[in-house]
Amino acid sequence: MEKKTPNQQFVYVPLAKIEPSIYQRTTNHRQVKNIIKDFDEAKLGTLTLSNRDGSYHIIDGAHRLSALRALEYTHALCEILTGLTLEDEADYFRRQGQDKRGLIPFDKFKAGIISGDEKCIRINEIIHSNSFHIGFSNKDFSQIGAVNTLFEIVDEYGFEVLDYTLRLLAHTWSGIATASCGDCMLGVAEFVHRYGAADFDKRLKDSFHSIWFDYKDVSREARYSSKVRKVFCRILVAHYNKGLGNNSKKRLKWEG
Repeated sequence: MEKKTPNQQFVYVPLAKIEPSIYQRTTNHRQVKNIIKDFDEAKLGTLTLSNRDGSYHIIDGAHRLSALRALEYTHALCEILTGLTLEDEADYFRRQGQDKRGLIPFDKFKAGIISGDEKCIRINEIIHSNSFHIGFSNKDFSQIGAVNTLFEIVDEYGFEVLDYTLRLLAHTWSGIATASCGDCMLGVAEFVHRYGAADFDKRLKDSFHSIWFDYKDVSREARYSSKVRKVFCRILVAHYNKGLGNNSKKRLKWEG
């Protein structure tokens, strides 16, 4: 069946004139509450409506419409499509997101820097001061693909721990691509949080491959990032303590 190309215009429409559509998904009230809680007009976008039989029917944006009504808005900027039947609308609704690609963390981070987001700018400064850069994968040690992990470390421990973590990685395992992956950064950040630097680079410089082997052997324990931090850190401590007597002052005490 040949797809119709509807006429399109953008108009501010009174919310009271927008009607529901029978093909819409069931309203998720939690989603509506979340939109209200974190409401930002800049993220609202436009509602997509069909002007059919003299009435406006919602195609895309039903949850945003519910939130706007709850917030007592009277009008919204809408994309108005004309020339569609009910069947055309339902097909449009079904197909509307299939060619769209959501923003990946790299895109959001880059946009955050340009928009002046303080956290993004500070993280970017720390990355570059330690000779790293953001990329799409970890095929190169100096390229960090786990962008979300950087934010997680900052949120959990602060900027200073992130700086120390990247500094230790650069001093200890430079050139080993896997050493700058998300799991490793989380484990080292937990180590820094608990013990500081503690001669990390001196005692673990030649141990990465055996550390990584031990971690992969038990990584099934670490399904969530909070467990990744502790599981990886526990292995770091075990390797750090190798060769140290039980009474050694350098020996680290692990408390899970």
